[in-house]
Amino acid sequence: MKIRNLKFALTLSSPMLGLTGGTLFAAEEVHNEDRLEKIVVTAPFEQSEAETALPIGILSGEALREKLGNSLGDTLKNEIGVNSASFGTGVGQPIIRGQTGNRVTILQNGVGVTDAANLSPDHANSVEASLAQRLEVVRGPSTLLYGSGAIGGVVNVIDNRVPESLVESPEFAIQQTRNSVNDEDKTVISLDASAGNFAFHLDAFRRESENVDVKGFAIDEFAVEELEELVAEFLEGEGHEEEEHEEEEFENTRGFIGNSDSESDGGTLGFSWVGDSGFIGFSVNELNNNYGLPPGAHSHGHGDEEEHHDEEEEEGHDEEEGHEEEVEFVRIDMESRRYDIRGGFEFSDSWIQSVRGSLGFTDYEHGEVEFFEDGGSEVGTLFSNEGTEGRFTLAHAPVGDLSGVWGIQFSDTEFSAVGEEAFIPRSDISSRAIFGVERFTQGNFTAELGFRIEDNDVDPNGSCGFDGSATSLSGSVLYDVDSNSNFLLGVSRSERAPSVEELFSNTSSTTCARFADDEDLVLHAATNLLEIGNPNLSEETSNNLEIGYRLHSGPITGEFSAYYNNIDDYIFLDLAGEEHEEQAIASYFARDASFRGLEGEISVNLMENQNGTLAFNVFGDLVDAEFDSGANVPRVPASKIGAGLRYFGSNWSMHVHVTDVNEQDQAGDLELETDGYTLVSVYADYHLSFSNDSELKLFVRGDNLLDEEVRNHASLLKNFSPEPGRGMTMGLRFEY
Repeated sequence: MKIRNLKFALTLSSPMLGLTGGTLFAAEEVHNEDRLEKIVVTAPFEQSEAETALPIGILSGEALREKLGNSLGDTLKNEIGVNSASFGTGVGQPIIRGQTGNRVTILQNGVGVTDAANLSPDHANSVEASLAQRLEVVRGPSTLLYGSGAIGGVVNVIDNRVPESLVESPEFAIQQTRNSVNDEDKTVISLDASAGNFAFHLDAFRRESENVDVKGFAIDEFAVEELEELVAEFLEGEGHEEEEHEEEEFENTRGFIGNSDSESDGGTLGFSWVGDSGFIGFSVNELNNNYGLPPGAHSHGHGDEEEHHDEEEEEGHDEEEGHEEEVEFVRIDMESRRYDIRGGFEFSDSWIQSVRGSLGFTDYEHGEVEFFEDGGSEVGTLFSNEGTEGRFTLAHAPVGDLSGVWGIQFSDTEFSAVGEEAFIPRSDISSRAIFGVERFTQGNFTAELGFRIEDNDVDPNGSCGFDGSATSLSGSVLYDVDSNSNFLLGVSRSERAPSVEELFSNTSSTTCARFADDEDLVLHAATNLLEIGNPNLSEETSNNLEIGYRLHSGPITGEFSAYYNNIDDYIFLDLAGEEHEEQAIASYFARDASFRGLEGEISVNLMENQNGTLAFNVFGDLVDAEFDSGANVPRVPASKIGAGLRYFGSNWSMHVHVTDVNEQDQAGDLELETDGYTLVSVYADYHLSFSNDSELKLFVRGDNLLDEEVRNHASLLKNFSPEPGRGMTMGLRFEY
């Protein structure tokens, strides 16, 4: 088939995602354990989820392993308030309350992750969910502690790569799974051991998969044609004459998504010295990820590069003839190596109660490899990001009813892109911040006040640059209605500095403006847009109000939240009504926008006796986002509502979940509406215990059992790559 690549009509904002904030269902091996009694690691104070004065969700233990996907977004997408911004099956970035990308911060044990995920929707996070012990999703006052990029929320991936405690005897686990939807084989192992005051940690994983099965055709040709007509009408309305455009060929596939196979592996080695009052340790982690981009996912602009290649061919490079015209498919080959140093110490009889520090050093790069019809291949663009992240906190001893945590944070990265898609200049990016949170507790009241002052600098190695400060303030009040429930009120005012691509995409380093000659513009292949940065952008300002109610103990538990987030100077990517050599031109603008939403979950124990526990839960969330001018913000996830029935026996369990995702008819400009769908999933496991404190667990999971055709509204590729069809995952896990 021949269709124009019109993904640019779906890229009218910088990447966004939406977590409406319900409670993540974090059942452990023992079902009747109070899920709100878990200590929140990401929060500044070591308290349980029920005691924190902030909206938070935790996924850990058995619940995490049950819902584990190959990306953070895929793992969290069925949780209340969380969705996934997919780009084919190789990418899944978490969405929190309608926001993602530069507005959601991904942490690894409390320190920022250095990669290129926020620069383009086809870039995966350099984090492996299968190695995590728990995932924490945080909104509210404490998000400002982790940077201006956390204006939408925080996802903290917590593992044991730098052990903080000693184990009495070695702990070993190995898990093997097989998924029918893509013939995926995945192996995960971990080992923790101690010798004297030294603790050691080792983990590793490997997965390999084939193309992903889907229902029907991968490319929705009718939607693509409708989108083409919509964009053509827009361009004509902007004063452009209708023209005949050369169409780019894509091969549609039925029953599977072409080039959706993947291969990934990695591992971690860490050790710590652990004493009575603290620990200090080191770890090294390596991650490799190779995944394909579906047909239609990557455009190929030619222009001057094609002319340049033609000249080379005339000089004797006939063997390369036609490569610029014959790219068959594109794969991303990612490599990341990270070193962590972390420590923490507690003090007695001192005003300083404890200190903690973390340093992360990352060397990241990925190549976008183009494969040609003649069997050859070459790296079209090489992205590199090397950086250091540091964070140090100090908790002071209580002064009356007041306790607090103060800290400093810094980040220095060197970003570069070399090749066909180098639309962002090589840049040095840095930030410095001080922050603090004070907590006041008296009777039934708990209040938190927080602040962060951050200086951000982006130097594109030219005569222009960005140097600005972001100041954020927040507060929340938690009122215990009784011993089983509390009421939450939170307000915050947070600022976010513009990112390098929003500032300097396709801009001159000498004039600090758009290139004077459009021939110098470089195409962003993932969006099929010539994106123009805006060096005059200033900080976004988010004003957020939230109210919530928690029922956290007894046979009925639940959480309900409502929020309103008004963002001044919200930065987004909008079509400029221009074209150059058949490529649409888009520019970054700032416009006021509002996000509002509701979310909730309630769980009821229907039966609990010596034979087992039967629990029923219902959940739902919705988020509405629009510019103050009246247009809808693009790619905001549709609302969803669902129910689950879970039975836990003495050595087995079974769960059934039904989630109804509504149609999304609140589409943005130059964006199509998306049909709704119903997802049915089941999970069952059986535990075999042995005398030497070891256990073998057999489990099976079925996803999308109705084999629905799922087009994810938050995905830039919804018309080219649906979500996976019906699949069954079988596995076993042995641990001692």
